Amino acid sequence: MANKRKRTPKEAPNDNLPSQKRSKKETPVPNGSTTKTKASKVQEKPAPFTEHPTVEDRKRELALYTQLGSEDQNERIEAATIIIAGLLEGDGVEEPTLFRHLAGRLFRGLASGRNASRLGFSLVLTEILGQLFGEKYLAGSKYSGLTFDKVLGILVEKTDAGGSGNGQEERDHYFGQLFGIECFVRAGILFTDKSRWEAVLNLVLKLSQKKSWLKSQCGWIIVQAISQMDVELAEETLQRLTDEGVAKTPEGVGIWIAALDRFPDMKVPKQPWRSPLEAGFLTSLPAVLKDSGRDTSNDQAGNKKQKQGNWTAQLHFVWNLILAHFLKLGQKDKSNAAEQFKQFWKRVVDEGFFSKTSSDSQKFSGFMIFQRMLEGAAGQTFIVESVFSQNLMTCLMNQAAKEDRYLHRAATKALKGIEATVERDPSLLPTILRQLLSHNGVYNFDQRTNTKTVDKILQHATPETIKKVLKTLQLKDFSKSGLDETKYYQSLSSYLFRLSSVPSDEESTSSVSVPGSAIEVLTELAYSNQSVPASIKEALRTKTTSAFAKLVKRPEDFGHLCGAILSIKTDLDPEDEIGGAVLEAYEKLKDLLDPAKDIKDTKAPRQALALLYAVAILQFYNEDPDVMNLLEELEECYDKLAGDEDIQGGEGIAEFLVEILLAMVARPSSLMRQVSQQVFEAFTNLMSPEAIKLLTDPLAAEESAKGQQALFSTEDEDMANAEGSDDEHDHEEDGSHEELDSDVEIVNLEEAGSDDEPSDNDSDDENEDDDEEEPESENQEALDALDTALAEALGSHGLDKDADAPDTSDESDMSDSEMMEVDAKLAEIFKHRTKAANTNKKKEKKDAKETVINFKHRVLDLLAIFIKKEAAVANPLAFEVLLPLLELIRTTTTKPLANKACEMINNFSKSLKKAKSNFGDINEEQVDELVVTFQEVHLEAPKDGSHAFAKAASTASLAIASVLVAREKTDEVFELYADSQLKWFKGEIKIPPAFFSDWLNWCQSHASASAAATTTQE
Repeated sequence: MANKRKRTPKEAPNDNLPSQKRSKKETPVPNGSTTKTKASKVQEKPAPFTEHPTVEDRKRELALYTQLGSEDQNERIEAATIIIAGLLEGDGVEEPTLFRHLAGRLFRGLASGRNASRLGFSLVLTEILGQLFGEKYLAGSKYSGLTFDKVLGILVEKTDAGGSGNGQEERDHYFGQLFGIECFVRAGILFTDKSRWEAVLNLVLKLSQKKSWLKSQCGWIIVQAISQMDVELAEETLQRLTDEGVAKTPEGVGIWIAALDRFPDMKVPKQPWRSPLEAGFLTSLPAVLKDSGRDTSNDQAGNKKQKQGNWTAQLHFVWNLILAHFLKLGQKDKSNAAEQFKQFWKRVVDEGFFSKTSSDSQKFSGFMIFQRMLEGAAGQTFIVESVFSQNLMTCLMNQAAKEDRYLHRAATKALKGIEATVERDPSLLPTILRQLLSHNGVYNFDQRTNTKTVDKILQHATPETIKKVLKTLQLKDFSKSGLDETKYYQSLSSYLFRLSSVPSDEESTSSVSVPGSAIEVLTELAYSNQSVPASIKEALRTKTTSAFAKLVKRPEDFGHLCGAILSIKTDLDPEDEIGGAVLEAYEKLKDLLDPAKDIKDTKAPRQALALLYAVAILQFYNEDPDVMNLLEELEECYDKLAGDEDIQGGEGIAEFLVEILLAMVARPSSLMRQVSQQVFEAFTNLMSPEAIKLLTDPLAAEESAKGQQALFSTEDEDMANAEGSDDEHDHEEDGSHEELDSDVEIVNLEEAGSDDEPSDNDSDDENEDDDEEEPESENQEALDALDTALAEALGSHGLDKDADAPDTSDESDMSDSEMMEVDAKLAEIFKHRTKAANTNKKKEKKDAKETVINFKHRVLDLLAIFIKKEAAVANPLAFEVLLPLLELIRTTTTKPLANKACEMINNFSKSLKKAKSNFGDINEEQVDELVVTFQEVHLEAPKDGSHAFAKAASTASLAIASVLVAREKTDEVFELYADSQLKWFKGEIKIPPAFFSDWLNWCQSHASASAAATTTQE
């Protein structure tokens, strides 16, 4: 049968019969709900059963047979072992006792639908039948009354439906008889005497006529028996099945295939076929395997008419045998097997199950066959190549495309089967991808089916398959894809983007990388390939930038990004200023990537600087106007890093980097943010106090237009004037994280928190770009609209419209009423004008606030990296960020910013606890600076009474205190806490009590630790 139940070898006798329906008998519990009864587990040594059991013996038997029907496999096996030993171990029980158990318990129990009774009872019966009629032949030596015919008769008697029961009881009896017959087959006792098999075969054929759904199960029993009989008996069996009209059924096809695979030279009946899989019989085979209801047995004289079963969602066992046949054939002669399977699949499955006249049920079965072939292909590519046939692919794509299609779920399940096949065997990816995107598939398969099938299977690309995959994706002629040029490149870039996101296999020894190969092809399309139209390249470059952003997140793929940049074919003039600068950047990038120049202290900084050079070159090709400034700053960093002096003492490199990174995080680009974080992480140990100040100064900027003007060169006189009059509207909380304008430029950050108006920037006009010209054009349109409205109200016109103006020389002056009407119109016009102007100012102010907030978030991301790395080694510079963070928590009007800063202080404290062994590395000068910072934290703590701020201030204070106490500054710590507490007591300052309770708890913890240490020493 189709779905074989998996069991341990001990339960093998029943692994191919259908799962029995378990009873749903339930036992009420006190709360009114119900629970399923569970067999009590019997644990005892085997003991022989008696002919006249006592009450206790019967209770023992009942418990054993109850456990034999348990749903737990181990319990069933344990009970089976005890029962078999109790019946046959040693001299064995008397014949009446054995007969009582066979008839009253075992064969009768096969008809029970309770739990897993059939499985357990079959296990015992198979062993008993094997000992009775097998090698030991106990039926001849001890149990002469239990002949084969008598035992078979017991089975028939105890599993006879009788016709008096209901439908479920009848079904249970039929299944019981089916399991019982299989026990005889699995016991291996049928072929020592030919009459035994004839008796069982008669019973099987008779049972198959009872119900149509029993036919496949009965057929499977015969298939199992074929493997045990000799060629002569197999020939007689096939002749008998032909006479009974079984040959041209799905069961008959399976039996014929099993017999011919076992005995290739056996004699088979002339009709209906020599071998059902031979090319000459493929014409009649589809009608048989489709099980369409057509009675093909009447074509043969003297054959009995077979009952046709209703359609079932369970795949017939014949398809497993067909698959096994072709796999076996493929091991001998692969080319012959491939040709035969291709013909079989096309004529039987593709034209039989997926033709225009096929029913929905047949197509459903076809999808299951397709899945089964993929699952069992076992690396045989000739099977995979053939199953993606034309009619199947058309049906698959149509049914998967829309949810309201009748077979939509079956189609999506088939697609999931494709994904599972590639996941299980990644070597099949090129073959399957080629079938989906070409041949009978479509290049934009995912769009056509509204799925992510191709996207998901591409993630299983390996260094061994990536070359073939890229060859499939890249078409020499885009028209072969069936798409227009734009859509072809859109699909190709999406596939390459997915491949570039595949993580590198760190264990692979191959020099080829999946993301590296994909990103190089994508970069070549976006920047070097001259055949790609210019109108498409912009979209390709956007996709490439996104792919770079993903690569940067994974440090192990750093080299792929730089390699892709180096692969861009350059045609630059070295005499040109910018061209020469970019060519020089190429050389420095190659130098930084040279592994021979990497040493322990410079490897990470060199890689980070190489990453910045790669991004700078990318910006050049993306026509960024600020690329020259970036290249000049990178040159300064390169010179300092490449100098002979110790880089730990290299002056200015940290400040240069921070300025570059701040400019990068201000851009609306995920790539820039990711690169800035990766680079900063490599240089955290090189940070200087000046660099940290550059990083923390922006946190003090006002979250308003004034703060934006202090941070960036985006001054606007109108907004500055409006800021002074409408400050009260700037204090509403706003957690929106809109991206920053791309034309921002970092300027004097120390002005960010100043109350003075920012000075005018005389170079504004020189720095304008297209984005700044757009508001001007909008203002001009608004002025033109105002002129038109005024002209209509006053009945006048502009000087440039004299030629088109009507002659008004004969008109008389306006009356008073007309003047009043004009006055009202003018008032309405200016009212709307004022309202529009106010709306624009509010929007500009909101945008300015969001710009500053977003920039602060980016700065906090960098500081979080610094804290994570440097607090863990007790770097004294890490303590410099605590006070700016506290000030941010107190001054910001944006809750997400405050929460982020609080979390960073908590993380600082956690990381510092790991660095206790490094406290001794802090010199005396740095300890004195920590004392000053400690005092500043205590001065900051009373400035805000909120619980969150007090908690953050307390955490920061205790973090510094832990270092000072370790460096014998205990008196200073206690004095400062005492001074703060005294001021709090006198009412001079207001601090939440939690600030001091945390301090007391900290003292208690240290006191306990000291006491424990003292006790240990004593």
